[in-house]
Amino acid sequence: MAAPSTETLKISDGTTMEITRLPDIDDATWAEVKQYVESNPETAKSLQNFAKNPEAMRGWLQTQAIAEHYNTKITSGDAPVQDRVKSLEQDPELTAMFEDIKKNGMEAAMKYYQDEELMLKISQKMGGLPADLQPVLRKIEETPLTLHEAAKNGDLKAVQDFLQKKKPLDSQDHKGITALGYAIGSNRIAVVKLLLDSRANPFAVDSNGNSGLHYAAGYGRKELLEYLLKVGINMNQRNAQGQTPLAVAQLNKQEATVQLLAAHGAQA
Repeated sequence: MAAPSTETLKISDGTTMEITRLPDIDDATWAEVKQYVESNPETAKSLQNFAKNPEAMRGWLQTQAIAEHYNTKITSGDAPVQDRVKSLEQDPELTAMFEDIKKNGMEAAMKYYQDEELMLKISQKMGGLPADLQPVLRKIEETPLTLHEAAKNGDLKAVQDFLQKKKPLDSQDHKGITALGYAIGSNRIAVVKLLLDSRANPFAVDSNGNSGLHYAAGYGRKELLEYLLKVGINMNQRNAQGQTPLAVAQLNKQEATVQLLAAHGAQA
């Protein structure tokens, strides 16, 4: 699978920022997200730290949906919602937040809107997630992970779904790591075997020239190391730092993989 696409947004204050699109989010929803960010410089500024992180973006979209729902209800004069909000202003857990918003306006509000845990807590105090909002949140929550995330989590079904789309397997994410690299590092044996059976490249799993053997040796994944040795990967391949898998295992004090590689005659 290709890495998630990154787009450059032109913010209304004249600045620009890069933002990563959530995999398979529909065009209409994505257009709304971009328009909202571009027209709100403060939002764009607050997003800078995680705009390239799909998981963080998913959480942000969820909190935005909750905040926008209640904001719409309040501005439209929904009396029951307005009454519940007034009662929340007296809640000891939320008093400081409301005072901050009254004092500092939208800038303060945006700070709290982006706190996913807080927004969910407020929603529960308001009587739980509104029925008409649940489909929206469910849609955001079910937005597929990237192949890299699925491999790291050991989500075999999600990996199989990606493979059926016939997309490249060896793309590197923003950290320079491939899906196979994550699967080996996280000891996801079934995913590793599936990716290798699907022709993922075991000789280069990151931008530093590490092979799958480097990862298995360095993370102490003995069972995966045995499997990769049987596959026939060069056990003396050197990474960008000139290190062999055995050298990496020794550096990380992984005795089990050190002994296994030494038994196969690997070089340090």
